[in-house]
Amino acid sequence: MSLEFIMELYIPVVLAACLVLGFILKRWCPTDNKWIPTILVVVGAVLGCVANGGISLDSVVAGMVTGLASTGLHQAFKQLLKLDAPESTEATCVDRETAESLIQADMDAAAKEKPEAVETDQAEG
Repeated sequence: MSLEFIMELYIPVVLAACLVLGFILKRWCPTDNKWIPTILVVVGAVLGCVANGGISLDSVVAGMVTGLASTGLHQAFKQLLKLDAPESTEATCVDRETAESLIQADMDAAAKEKPEAVETDQAEG
C-alpha cells in the first residue's frame, strides 16, 4: 500500500502557519499540550480552504493533514536538535552561607515543634 498520496496533500503555507501557531501556543499561551494537535488540525482545515480558494473535501482534508503534520514536524525537529534537554539549575543555586542559614532556619522551626527530636538528631550528627 503506497502512502504517496499523503505527500500530495501538504500545503507548505499552511504547514508554516501551523508550525508558528503551535510554537506560540506551546511557549506563550497557557494551553495544555494535549490540545495543541487538535487546535492545529482545525486551524489547518480552515487555512487549507483559504489556500485552495474554497471549501471542498479535498481542501479540508489537505489542511487537516498539513496541520497535523506540523505537530509531527515540530517533534522531529525537537528530537533532532535535542531541544528537550532539562533546564539549567543555575537559577536555583545558592551560595554556601545562604544554604546554611536556610538549613538553620528549618532546624529552628523543627525545634519549636518537637524539641526532643532535634536534640537527638544533633547528638547523633
